[in-house]
Amino acid sequence: MKTLAEINRKIADKTAVVMTAKTLKERIRKGETITPDDVDVVTCGTFGVMSGTSAVLAFQAGAPGTFRHAVSMTLNGVPASIGPCPNESNGHVDCMVYGTSHAEHDPSYGGGHLFSDLAAGKPVTAEIVTDTGTIRRQVSLNDMSSARLIVTRGAFKNYMGFVNRSDEEISTIFSTFPMKPKMQSASVSGCGEINPLENDPGLRYHVPGAAALVNGSPALILGCGTRSSPQKPNLSLSVDMRGMHPNMMGGFVTALGAECLTSIGTAIPVLDDETLNALRVLDEDIPLTVADIQNRTPFAAATYADIWQNTDRRVRVDASRCVDDCTECAKDLCPVAAIRPDLSIGKACMGCLTCVTVCRHQVFSANAGTLHIPDADIRIGLRQSDRVRGERAAALVRDRIYSGAWRF
Repeated sequence: MKTLAEINRKIADKTAVVMTAKTLKERIRKGETITPDDVDVVTCGTFGVMSGTSAVLAFQAGAPGTFRHAVSMTLNGVPASIGPCPNESNGHVDCMVYGTSHAEHDPSYGGGHLFSDLAAGKPVTAEIVTDTGTIRRQVSLNDMSSARLIVTRGAFKNYMGFVNRSDEEISTIFSTFPMKPKMQSASVSGCGEINPLENDPGLRYHVPGAAALVNGSPALILGCGTRSSPQKPNLSLSVDMRGMHPNMMGGFVTALGAECLTSIGTAIPVLDDETLNALRVLDEDIPLTVADIQNRTPFAAATYADIWQNTDRRVRVDASRCVDDCTECAKDLCPVAAIRPDLSIGKACMGCLTCVTVCRHQVFSANAGTLHIPDADIRIGLRQSDRVRGERAAALVRDRIYSGAWRF
């Protein structure tokens, strides 16, 4: 059995053997025999809609004495809750912004978009109502004395699939447009076998104070998140927004407005056979609970292999199939605004499949996968998690360990 001290020494000496979960699973599928002597650390990652993401921001709104206290505030139109510190007469404001909040005049822009814009260094418009008037100014991350994301519930040990079993369309955050009736398609979430907690189901290593990356920036695990349970654990984390990767976060527009995209990467030290046995989990072994969107009551189960094995992670484009009289263009419905005017796809794409689902002329195509449940095969119409960027989150942790900037 290895110790954490031994692994930390190897990291410092840059002799540690580090694998991403993707690499480990590929070798397992090839039939390779891997023991704790063969690997020191396995890195895991996940990326997708994580509603429990919020920001705590602080900056100078005006000169001391120009107002006694702030009453309300928006940033790029997104509501920010003032406080909890009153900052009486010092011109400073503290606030909290929810990742699920929507801009007052644009429900397609929300907290997740705002966080990504700040991380990218873009100035945002602050409108602060005070007891003496309204202040309007541009602020950026560099202007802020503090800018921290708090994830209250993230890195779920995978999630669920949802279908609409009713006879009517239903608008929901789990669909980019009203969900079709009679189980015409399914909405799914979770990165499967590379998910951090799927590989450490007992939370042996995901403990308070453990290191992580959130949106590519060094973070700390605070403990279990809200609604966490032994059967369905999730994490709460804290992270400075400086150093975040804008493409590892963002906003995602649903039928009920904007949601927040967050990425989380972690590392698992391979101390013993017990650790490695947990790391052997594959998509085929991981159940995907399928629930009715009306009441979120589970009624069946598939597996994550239906989502991520032998399916396409990204979309193919054949612009020649586009017709001039199309009344509902996929580029206008893309929840991450990844489709360019020429119908090519930008790096914001997360392979969510919305364009494949809505384009009747098959300009966009992909092997989306099918959920196989008793008495039904249901086409996957939306993925709210991105395996590609989940793998990238794990790779960022691997690279950080190789650089020597990681300790257990």
